[in-house]
Amino acid sequence: MSKLVTIGIPVYKRLEYLPNVLHIVAAQDYPNIDVLVSDNGMNGTAVPEIVAKHYHKPYRFRQNSSTVSASNHFTQLIDSAAGEYYMMLADDDEISPNYVSELLHLLERHPEASAALAIEETIDGAGNVLRRSKDTVPEILSGPDFIRATWGTREYRLEALCTFLAKTEKLIACGGFPDIWAATSDEDLLMVKLCLDNFIAFSTRCTFRKRFYETSGGFAIELQDLARGIQEFLACLDSDPRILKYAALHSAEWNELRRYLINSAWKTYYFRWAGMYQKRLTSMQWLRAAFGLPPEYYRLVMHTLIQHFIGIFVEKGKKHLPWVYEIYRGAKARRL
Repeated sequence: MSKLVTIGIPVYKRLEYLPNVLHIVAAQDYPNIDVLVSDNGMNGTAVPEIVAKHYHKPYRFRQNSSTVSASNHFTQLIDSAAGEYYMMLADDDEISPNYVSELLHLLERHPEASAALAIEETIDGAGNVLRRSKDTVPEILSGPDFIRATWGTREYRLEALCTFLAKTEKLIACGGFPDIWAATSDEDLLMVKLCLDNFIAFSTRCTFRKRFYETSGGFAIELQDLARGIQEFLACLDSDPRILKYAALHSAEWNELRRYLINSAWKTYYFRWAGMYQKRLTSMQWLRAAFGLPPEYYRLVMHTLIQHFIGIFVEKGKKHLPWVYEIYRGAKARRL
């Protein structure tokens, strides 16, 4: 008999995408799927009514009596899984019809791998493809090599590690999703714990589509919450028992991998601060937010701040002091 695979679908307050993800799960070509829908938003009967209307196969439903953190909710789904294998699928994301069958066969072929990933496409709210991960990826990678390629060189252009297939017992052994503020990078830390001393398998024959848009969970977060979440993520790198055990046995290698993870976390904050949050915040809020991470990060923001204030000076000079602006432009031309 084929192995049972649990697909956990966590739901909070956003319900408009739920019918679509239910249709996508129903279209999977793998026959032995345990669908588990979990309501963490105290939505009353709305969620089971949507599921009953749009998913005409057996399913299970659970509902929290009060809202818990997103990370704890994700772990509740793992703990409630009935399948030997488990994957989480957010209600607004998508997978190809062969996703489960392809990744399950891949893991059965590579029992040394702790998780399996697919080609990743980043889509917008309407489902248009914005970016695609590299489609020339080794079928199997050691955990350290996976960390180097994902958080170091970004060689395979993976952006989201929230959906993958893994053995349920391995996810439970890792403690599920770490409880990090606003679920910031909790999937990254879980994947790090899964792959240390293990392997990661890849298939280029199936696809995971991650939806990003202005009000999606990752982008709607307040910048101060993002800063707190990143700080908690960084603290876990130096306190998680599983990671500490690996670090004690492979100190030089872990120091290298840890540096990649820290730099990646800093850059995530920096690019959001320098990009979309500059548009959302007042000048003073944006300036204060520049220093939301530890001092080692500050060198990343100084060039941006200098260029920002030079830009303000130049614009004001053009309008109020044209002769000063001409001196500046001439000096810049001579430097070039």
